[in-house]
Amino acid sequence: MIDLLRSEWIKFRSVRSTVVTLLLAGAIVVLVAVLVAVNTDEGAHTNLTGITGGVSFATLLFGVLGVQVIGQEYRFNTIRPTFTAAPRRIPVLIAKAIVVAAACAAVSLAMVAFCAVVGSVLLDPFEIDGIDQRLFWSIPLFSALWTMAGVGVGAIVRQPIAAILILLGESLVAEGLIGGIFTRTQPWLPFNNGFQMTLRVTAGDSGLRPPLEGGLYFAIVCFTLFAIGALLADRRGA
Repeated sequence: MIDLLRSEWIKFRSVRSTVVTLLLAGAIVVLVAVLVAVNTDEGAHTNLTGITGGVSFATLLFGVLGVQVIGQEYRFNTIRPTFTAAPRRIPVLIAKAIVVAAACAAVSLAMVAFCAVVGSVLLDPFEIDGIDQRLFWSIPLFSALWTMAGVGVGAIVRQPIAAILILLGESLVAEGLIGGIFTRTQPWLPFNNGFQMTLRVTAGDSGLRPPLEGGLYFAIVCFTLFAIGALLADRRGA
């Protein structure tokens, strides 16, 4: 497994699209945090969650990155030599998920810390209360889980563009439509429940589960998607 992790890390950091995606996510966070801080009225009470809107949006890109990690290999047919070198396919998928999820979680933590620095320097008064402190672990956790879901969907579909459209379409469009029309479905919409982890909420909003329960439900769905993708990758031809 150590060799697989090392191999996947080399692939991850050497692919241009990976670097571009991470830089884009960072740029969004910087832009939003600074804009919010500059445009906040002097003396207005502001907390950390008030300037982390960019972080919440940037985490969506990590799902796309999860798709790319596996989908691009299928697209360019480099998955064949990968599986030839490591015939046990499930450990290969696990290594990919660990590398990309850990990298995205680390970047998310750095982005939250950056927002805290921006708030401390540019805003007065600025507060990081108990709910805000949760963001230092909840946003990285959400990023890792969403990235894992991306790997799973990418392995299931095996076409990166189609997989990205499915992932983002379900999370950003389908869940909003379904939840708006059928309000009783809110507790069963995984992305909406999980996304609460990146927001300032203390209880379930709009019929969603409470943040902790919603996060656990979101994690189960993400692990399930990854497990299905790994099993299909193991059973289907490359």
